Amino acid sequence: MTDYWWKDLVDRNNQWQGLELIFKENQRTEPAMEMLSGHFGRMALQLAGEPLFWASMLEDHSGVWLVFNADHPRSQEILPAVTSEDIERIKAKGEQVRIGEWCRYFVRQLMNAPTPLLSPQRWLIRPMLPIQCSSRYSSPQPIALENWRFSAPESTENINCQWTLYGEDFPDLTQPENVRLVDWWWGGYLLRGRYAIQPNTGRLKWWRKKCREGTLPPILVWYIAGLGSYVILDGHYRLQAAIEEQIPPLFLVLSELNETEYPADAAHQARIVQSLEKQLANNPNYSFNAVNQTLISLYDRRYLYASTHSRATLGEGTQWATEVERYLQKHHLDAYRDKIFQRVKGD
Repeated sequence: MTDYWWKDLVDRNNQWQGLELIFKENQRTEPAMEMLSGHFGRMALQLAGEPLFWASMLEDHSGVWLVFNADHPRSQEILPAVTSEDIERIKAKGEQVRIGEWCRYFVRQLMNAPTPLLSPQRWLIRPMLPIQCSSRYSSPQPIALENWRFSAPESTENINCQWTLYGEDFPDLTQPENVRLVDWWWGGYLLRGRYAIQPNTGRLKWWRKKCREGTLPPILVWYIAGLGSYVILDGHYRLQAAIEEQIPPLFLVLSELNETEYPADAAHQARIVQSLEKQLANNPNYSFNAVNQTLISLYDRRYLYASTHSRATLGEGTQWATEVERYLQKHHLDAYRDKIFQRVKGD
């Protein structure tokens, strides 16, 4: 039995930032998706008991090699399909609450899955919105994929979940790359799919219609810190529809949520308070709101950040190495073997 509850996450200005989710489990079962780790920077994202991605962190910690398991037998079986009834029900609630309602919808889907998809802990689901370029046209114009940019809402909270994504970091959903280097020094934050979609299907055409109507549901992704990438949980065909229509979609980013506190610096705090006292004494009309915001920032030492829990079950990674080597040979990708196993970028 799964227990969960959520609450709206708002910043100091009472601006909505996302949905915080607390997930507890009364009976221990392994989640359907989880990260595994071992020695020598070896990792695996496991789905339904089989690797969906293998990963090898570079020795200098500047990035990670990702090997996509295109042979995974259950890569499409995660969440039930979004229906027309779901879209109309959320549309009827109004534009002002649309993003929050989609957050709640996907939380319910994740929690009601027959096998839990999430590990019992604290999570955050947060929007990542398209950055609209200024235009001299009155109606929205098509935007080529390479010009797409997305970011999380601005926040006055100390929150290190300021997601960004660029169109140049999108995958080819019809022909996903089997091997990809995620370079943390020169980018990172890649978007990765779980399977190859079929072009020109009725499903894709229907989503293109919804995209043109402005009712396309968000794309749900999971940010995995160890991979420095987003993995699509739901919305492969919706994303392809948006790409073909050249209309940037909305993303919802799921991540684990952790909290810490900065140590207090009493001397620094005293200097700031003295400075504020002088400003108020010299200028009685000084903005009290500015003073309040400064004091809140000064004494609020809470810091929220995203990390990804993993189980250290790979050990020396012998089985990992066998699986990766066999996969590379099968798909004629032997040229990547030494780079992956030696943990270097190569040429």
